[in-house]
Amino acid sequence: MTDYNDYPAMFANGRVERATPSMILLIVDLRVASLQFGGGTQTTGDSITAAEAELALSRSWNWGEKAMFSVGHLSDLHTTPVRVRDISELLNKRFFGWLSWQVRRRKIHLDAVLEALIDDIAVTAPDHVVVTGDLVNISLESEFPVARQWLERIGTPDEVSLVPGNHDAYVVVPQGVSWDLWSDYISSDSDPACHIPQAAALLDPRDAFPTLRVRGPVAVVGVCSALPTASLEATGTVGPAQLDRLEQLLERLADTDLCRLVSIHHPVTDHSTVKRRSLTDAFELRTALARVGAEIVVHGHNHRTLVTKIPGPNLPIPVVGVRSASDYGHKPHKRAQYHIYDIERIDGPARFRISLRTRGYDPDNRRFIPEGESELRGAMRARQ
Repeated sequence: MTDYNDYPAMFANGRVERATPSMILLIVDLRVASLQFGGGTQTTGDSITAAEAELALSRSWNWGEKAMFSVGHLSDLHTTPVRVRDISELLNKRFFGWLSWQVRRRKIHLDAVLEALIDDIAVTAPDHVVVTGDLVNISLESEFPVARQWLERIGTPDEVSLVPGNHDAYVVVPQGVSWDLWSDYISSDSDPACHIPQAAALLDPRDAFPTLRVRGPVAVVGVCSALPTASLEATGTVGPAQLDRLEQLLERLADTDLCRLVSIHHPVTDHSTVKRRSLTDAFELRTALARVGAEIVVHGHNHRTLVTKIPGPNLPIPVVGVRSASDYGHKPHKRAQYHIYDIERIDGPARFRISLRTRGYDPDNRRFIPEGESELRGAMRARQ
């Protein structure tokens, strides 16, 4: 994969030569803060103005060097072993998840399938990979380090962006032994230590979201819908505070030349799953997206392929759900797949042409193969 951590800044006065992702998010944070406190961002001396930083952001990707940028999308790995060390670990919601694993799920989600997927990603070589949660099964402390090992097999923190899923928040687990182990795959670019514990002290870990990770011409905006729920429930909730921050962030990014890819675990559309597995504030999220827009929304959770659209401010927004990355396929409609989104800059209101390549697991040959292509957004000719 290509390293896109540094981006040229074309400032006329020459005060800044490079615009890093950290700088980009800092300026976005400043602009959001100015909105929240009712004032303008003040700059003095040789400091970078918000307008200059946004100019750098909008010109951070040279389409003449590479005509297309590809993003891989996988979800719902569920291949961490469920090893109970003490019966007390099952005296909560975990008991039902453990029972489901013993009876059914351990025969479905196989290491060998995920191994084949990782081998295939090495061949298809997307420029970046987005993982939309559910790395573990019942949030045992022993599962999180194993999930970290799988992440490292997929790619480095610069190459892979993660949002957690409901199984990653199955019950309340201390941040230090759970999500913190993945923090450099989750954190925004502005955090040089790539460390989440500052959010661990908060009452709600979703306060660390949305995240922003700029990779090439793509702004990967991570939204957290994962939180512990009652037994037999698998709902998700974004929450009003995160929704407000998300809307402001997407609005700022709309003024740039970046393709806004929103990643979340739960599906955002109605009737895509049963109520006990739904996103409780999906309507509010869709309403925010209708106001400020995004180029694409990707999710997991359902272990099924879903391609649909929701209203945007100017054009419909594609919404794409991907199957589990590790399902052996006893039920063919759930057999493991992953997606590759090819992104090209185009003229016209769509701004980007986004096409989808699907690759699925072939159990006979024990490898992933092409399973179709489709266009999700934009029909105009790409810029030369």
